[in-house]
Amino acid sequence: MSMIENLETIQKSGLTVFLENERIKWTCSKCGGTICVHKGYCYSCGEIGRNAGDDL
Repeated sequence: MSMIENLETIQKSGLTVFLENERIKWTCSKCGGTICVHKGYCYSCGEIGRNAGDDL
């Protein structure tokens, strides 16, 4: 998602909803760690979570 799309989402849904969606998007479903936005894997367990640039 681009910065413009992020801002449009914030305007439409609000900051709280946007941040919750981002938290879900970048949290590892295996261990709860953080998925690297650039590499697409979890920093904690190495699980492949997302490819950089993927959208929900």
